Formats: sequence, C-alpha cells, structure tokens
Amino acid sequence: MQQRSRRPAPAASFSGSAALDHALSGVGGAVVSTMVFHPLDLVKIRLQVDTASHKEAVLGRAMRAARHVVQTDGLAGMYRGLGANLAGNCASWGLYFAWYTWIKGWMAGEGAAAVTATGVSTLSPVQHLAAGAAAGALTQCMANPLWVVKTRVCTTSRSDAGAYRGLVDGLGRIAATEGLRGLYKGLAPGLLGVAHGGLQFMAYEEMKKRRARSAGGRAADSFSSVEYAYMSSSSKVFALAITYPSQVLRSRLQQAPGASCTRAAGAPRMASYSGLGDAIAKTMRAEGPTGFYKGFGPALLRVLPGNIMTFIVYEKIAASLRGLAARRDG
Repeated sequence: MQQRSRRPAPAASFSGSAALDHALSGVGGAVVSTMVFHPLDLVKIRLQVDTASHKEAVLGRAMRAARHVVQTDGLAGMYRGLGANLAGNCASWGLYFAWYTWIKGWMAGEGAAAVTATGVSTLSPVQHLAAGAAAGALTQCMANPLWVVKTRVCTTSRSDAGAYRGLVDGLGRIAATEGLRGLYKGLAPGLLGVAHGGLQFMAYEEMKKRRARSAGGRAADSFSSVEYAYMSSSSKVFALAITYPSQVLRSRLQQAPGASCTRAAGAPRMASYSGLGDAIAKTMRAEGPTGFYKGFGPALLRVLPGNIMTFIVYEKIAASLRGLAARRDG
C-alpha cells in the first residue's frame, strides 16, 4: 500500500489567524526600532532630498544636517515626525507581515503549510520573492499617505512657514489642498521599490532554511539573536544595494510643493519635480549616478540596526505566540 507523503506540520496560531499573529509581531518590532532609531531616519531623509552638490564626505554632511536640526528646534527636533514615523512603520510592518503570511499560505495551497511548526518556510526562493513583492505592493498602496506626511515633517523645522504640527494635521491639510493625488505622491517609485521586500525576504527565508538544515533540522524558534542579526542584516544589505535609488526618488517626489525655496544654512536645498521621469532626469543631469545613492551611508547606519532589532523582536514575539498556542492547544 502506497504511503501518502507527509505534509509539514503547520505553525500553531495564537490569535486564530497566522497572519494576525505575524502582524502583531511585526508591529512590536516596529515600535521598538522606530523609538530607538528615529533620529538617524530623520537625518537620512534630509540627505535624500538635498539636491546640492557636495564634496564633503557623507558623515560630515550627516553631522551638519543633525547640527542644523538641533540649532533650529533643539534636541527635541531630532524626534520631529516621530508620530508619523511610528504610524507609518507600525502600519507598514504590521500590514506587510500580515499580507506576506497570508500570501505564503495561499501559495502553499489548501491543506499545506507555508510555515512549519519550527518557524521555517516550506516555499521556494521564487515563491518567497513573489510573496514579498506582492506584500510590499499592497502595503505601499495602503500606507503611502503616512509616508508623505512623515517625509514632509522630517524635512521641515517647526519654525518653517506652513510646517505640519503632526500626522493628523498633515493628512488633513494635504487632503484639503492637494487631494488624493497629494496623499499618493511618490507611489510610483515606492512600487518600483517593492522588489526590495521580495529580495530581502527571499534571501532571509533561504538563510533560515539553510541554517536549520545545517543544524540538523533545528527549529528556528531556537535560533539565537546573533543568528537572526546576521541573517537579517545580510539580507537587508543585499536588497538595499539594489533598490535604494527608488527610495531617493520617492523622498524627492514626496517633499512639499515649493520646497526648493531658500532655507537657513545647513537646511537641505531641494528641487521641485513634475513626476517620476522628471525626477530621474534632473537627478542624473545635476548629480550623476551617485545622486541616486544620496544618504546611502546614513541609510545603512539607520536601517541595519533598526532592521536587526525589528527582526529579532519580530521573531521572538512570533516564537512566543507559537509557544503559547502550542501550550494552549496541547
């Protein structure tokens, strides 16, 4: 009698939905990393939208940008836009992990497990790439208005004329003056950058699978924080190096209309763009290929520690939820 192939055991769900479990885990990771690393994110955005040609090293420009923020708004200015950043990151990571988990389950098919009880995915690299990109596109469409507000808050000082007071004020004023189009500025380069999530998660999931195999099938839940740090940072560098130009273009398109006006010394000098093609042409003409990598150094300094922290917290929360569900159901 022919034996049926044994399907991998599915991961236990604490909330009744694997997607919701992973969304909650992603939100937890986003809160911790955003609270710690927001000042670096603010400096990164200011460098991304600065179209001035500089011979100064990236570190020097980053320090100059930070000094300008402190001189203008005090130390509290380094946390300007924190509310919008928290809302954006929590929504983005929560939605991303929810969509990613749901899409993986759909790809695995009815009755199959996309993730085993050990926390290791059963899908192929191509499936991980597709699931990550699809989740990124859906998340980008849903969270884009939050990123528009975050970019505008982080590239202005409190004393600037017309500066937004916060997330709700920014959303309301953009909707009133620019309509839906204003809330979705930068969506095109954002969608071009969805490959970033696909590339990162493809690399990350494959590294998890290889690590589990090399450790004799050890459960991912038992991986150390150092192992998660290595896998998350390596996959992030791989993806960021390929997709970073889309982030620069998105930031430049999302800046406030008329943002090219003269500002105080140390503030970013910004051009205005009519669309994605115009932004690409002007950046290439004025700054060359290196213009698409403005702020890449601070971005690495910002996203690597933040990415490591997000993934460690995410994986630990997800493992805890699986453990709680297993004990409850056992």
